[in-house]
Amino acid sequence: MTDQVILYGGKLSLYSARVRSYLRHQRIAFTERAPGSERALKVIYPKIGRRIIPVVELPDGTLLQDGARIIDHFEASGQGRFSVYPDDPALDVVARLFDLFGNEGLMRPAMHYRWNLTEQTPYVRHIFRETLSLDKDGSELDADFDKLSGFLRKWTAMIGASDENAAAIEAAYLDFLDRLNTHFAVMPYVLGARPTIADYALFGPMFAHLGRDRLPLALMQERAPFVFDWTERMTAFEDIEDAVSLAWGGGMVDPENPPETLVSLLEYVAEEYASEYAAHHGFCEQWLAKQPNEAIKGNTVIGITQFELRGAMMPAPVKAYRHFLSQRMTDRFDAAPETAQGTVRTLFQGCGLAPFLDLRVSRRVGWQDHLEIWEPIEAASEKENV
Repeated sequence: MTDQVILYGGKLSLYSARVRSYLRHQRIAFTERAPGSERALKVIYPKIGRRIIPVVELPDGTLLQDGARIIDHFEASGQGRFSVYPDDPALDVVARLFDLFGNEGLMRPAMHYRWNLTEQTPYVRHIFRETLSLDKDGSELDADFDKLSGFLRKWTAMIGASDENAAAIEAAYLDFLDRLNTHFAVMPYVLGARPTIADYALFGPMFAHLGRDRLPLALMQERAPFVFDWTERMTAFEDIEDAVSLAWGGGMVDPENPPETLVSLLEYVAEEYASEYAAHHGFCEQWLAKQPNEAIKGNTVIGITQFELRGAMMPAPVKAYRHFLSQRMTDRFDAAPETAQGTVRTLFQGCGLAPFLDLRVSRRVGWQDHLEIWEPIEAASEKENV
């Protein structure tokens, strides 16, 4: 039992970054505890069933794992100052597209800049200390870091972030950074006057890896200072009214008449992420067609697909979590009024984003014992009785 919310996260973690930012903006009192603390190692992870962050421990002892589920808990509890899901149902779908892209589509540059630039290894070694056991020091910590970093470097290579693909990854990232900088020069947050789920999703990789590790941080400050300003808004405990915020004023984007800078970002998602998403979807459908109609653990890699990024062939490990995020977007689209659906359809088709509405996997992704699962397909008779 605790007297307030405990966040088991870490400065190194992009998934922890979005939860921390959300709690700060919503003025929800919390204490962040190092992932290598005794309670995390001996109590929290055994209850969760794996060593993973972020985890939130509520005052009654309830544990929540996964950033999206943590945020949704506090949204449903009414503890926040404002909802991170836009009131406009069409804009809400747009926000959830960025939620998908931020959590999945920016993983490759985030891992590349952290693990493939050897000049910043000493700094990375330092920030990983808090995730290792806090009762160790010296050579024991070095050995633990080498083991953990070895695993993460293998994952970095598995997603295609290699020396061979570095030029394509960096070119794609710099394009995104430039477009995001142009957008934040006129707008304080992704969709207007306040942060939404789109901001928290992008903020994870854009801060924890790309806006805090020393080499990509210097790149951001020099090339994209308005993006750096946005990271400062996102990390603050207080509301910040800077020049961009005051110039924009109140209100959110009109999805029927979106600003050109937002359209440019949406077009980027289509240009750089749609092919990966389609390859991922196709692999899942072929694999799911061969599986028994029962709950299947979804947090494991079921295979490797490929897609092309700026002339380079990229491997893409296939897991269920991507489809957990995409179904949140398509569920919101399906529940929206016809007029809002029409607005989204027009906007997405104009930007080349129609596959994100139309490609649906045949099974839903749910949660069981803090793990993603592929849910069984309902029998036709069961659907008719609903």
